[in-house]
Amino acid sequence: MNKPMVTYLVSLFLLSLPVVSLAANATGSLNATATVAAKCVVNSTTNVAFGSIDSTTNGNYDGAGSIVTHCTKNTLEFLFVAPSVVGPLKMTSPTTLDSITYGLYSDAARTTAFPSVTGGAKTTQPGTAVTTNIYGRVVVSSGVNDAVASAGDYTQALTATIEW
Repeated sequence: MNKPMVTYLVSLFLLSLPVVSLAANATGSLNATATVAAKCVVNSTTNVAFGSIDSTTNGNYDGAGSIVTHCTKNTLEFLFVAPSVVGPLKMTSPTTLDSITYGLYSDAARTTAFPSVTGGAKTTQPGTAVTTNIYGRVVVSSGVNDAVASAGDYTQALTATIEW
């Protein structure tokens, strides 16, 4: 036999041998886990600004503001606004202590009072920032906010609260 033929036959023989693997393996399973807590935050607020009020002319003076909240998706939440110091909705002049009463509403027609206490119906949040408009009204009529307010600036601190 010639040398190339021997090489060919040896190669063919070696290729026909079973391959023995020295490695072994086993499998197991594991999980990736996380817990997402229900949470809400007040992102920002815009003041309810009434502008200039003429206390000598009967009429409605309307203002509007907003509250931007963000809750975990599908969180049931309730938003309410109340004076920072317990009491009525009454803006006060820091110089004269005169006051102007007003109302806060959840609709532009100003027929539904904006919630001011805890415990209302909760709504499901989408998991993105939500803007809630808040509407205000000062009524000037005979005996209501007329001739009781001196010229000047009036303010009342309010607190927006989310419960979930």
